[in-house]
Amino acid sequence: MKKKLTEIAVQKFGPEAGKRLEIFDTLTPGLAVRITEAGKKSWSVMYRVAGRGEGGNRGALRRMTLGTYPLIDLKKAREQARAALDLADRGDDPADKKRDDARQKGERAFEVICARFVELHSKAHTVKWRDTERLLNTLIVPAWRGKPIDTIDRATAHELLDDIAMKHGIGPAREVRKHVTKLFNWAVDRGLLAASPVAGMRRPELAYSPRERVLSMTELKAVWEAAGKMGYPFGHMVRLLILTAQRRAEVAEMQRGWLLPEQAAFEVPADHYKTDRPQVVPFSTPARLIVEALPRWSGGDYLFSTTAGRRPVSGFSKAKARLDKLSKIEGWTLHDLRRSAATHMARLGIPQEHIERVLGHAIEGVAGTYNRYSYLTEKRTALELWGKHWS
Repeated sequence: MKKKLTEIAVQKFGPEAGKRLEIFDTLTPGLAVRITEAGKKSWSVMYRVAGRGEGGNRGALRRMTLGTYPLIDLKKAREQARAALDLADRGDDPADKKRDDARQKGERAFEVICARFVELHSKAHTVKWRDTERLLNTLIVPAWRGKPIDTIDRATAHELLDDIAMKHGIGPAREVRKHVTKLFNWAVDRGLLAASPVAGMRRPELAYSPRERVLSMTELKAVWEAAGKMGYPFGHMVRLLILTAQRRAEVAEMQRGWLLPEQAAFEVPADHYKTDRPQVVPFSTPARLIVEALPRWSGGDYLFSTTAGRRPVSGFSKAKARLDKLSKIEGWTLHDLRRSAATHMARLGIPQEHIERVLGHAIEGVAGTYNRYSYLTEKRTALELWGKHWS
């Protein structure tokens, strides 16, 4: 059936029992709208490629799907059909171009470029490439998945930084800016971009309102009890985060080779620690009991694992959602456990300098350069006192 299509007419077309309708547009040769028995509508264009037949004539009649209605309206369908017919007139198959465009779009998708950046750049330039990979995959890729990298503009980048700062704090926002700057510069150097959308972008400022969430002891105890109900691996990991006041990655990625049984402690290697220095963390009595009860895997060394020790535990978002439901405490992050533990240790009268050593913060200035005293005894005393609240 042929008919002069209008937007209103296409909108009103309905299914007919027992058959599928196909109506061709009289204004754009080859353009057709199909209506299924279920009432779904889709566009296609029929064409013959010049020079593809015998004796240089046009080739066989072909059909190319353009998309569905109303996602693609009549005006856009006509534009796409005419573009396809123009290509066919020049001897090019529009279906081939469509496949090439789709392939190139996939190759330039942000998550694909991101993986190449980690593999070809980060692994070659930093021992902490896993931290880079984790940050990109956790905070950036979910927001930009499927976007061709050359469609990400400055406004899009600012929007992401604003969102991260509000949800996670100023520190993560600045880390994201630092890493996406490197990624975009690398993409420019590779010819994937003409210019970086974040070139010259200032660091996120404190106006973004960094997180200052400190859980009360009542809230912490609710989280502690909920973690006990969750069991291994996430529940044990959360309890150890509370007891040690360490960062999530330092506990979640703990390996059996990090344990120091004679010192009742564990040592985070320099290449896994934020300050590029190893950090020895003493176990309080309840922390030691948790670690001693962890399974001994034959497949790998990771203590917290769902793959028999081969890889560290992951899936934190789902686990955190379950923890929120069990504890009935919301509006906090796993990193807030670290801040909360430090705050409550201070309330117990533990000197701030000793708390800073427990947290593994870099000491600035001359003291940081020349004072190599490990503070192991002071750290153990602080964590043992804190651990008494959880025995």
